[in-house]
Amino acid sequence: MAKWRGKCAGHEVWINDVDHPPPHCHAVVEGRNKTVDLYTFSIRNPPPDALPPRLRRELKGLQAELLKAWDEVKLIPPGSNTQAW
Repeated sequence: MAKWRGKCAGHEVWINDVDHPPPHCHAVVEGRNKTVDLYTFSIRNPPPDALPPRLRRELKGLQAELLKAWDEVKLIPPGSNTQAW
């Protein structure tokens, strides 16, 4: 399930219900799941790719909404076994 899901600049974007910090969303770019930092809009994983400019602009426009959704995410504590969730 996703806490937030939508399309931005033609790309699938979502925030998981349960995830690890720091605040981020996921976006499918060129067929690959990219983890995008919600403060810098840089790709955290897998680097060193850059977001397409239009996707970056649209995510920036949704930043407040995305951060609000992130505040509702159940966080996985560092070092925990994610299969227990």
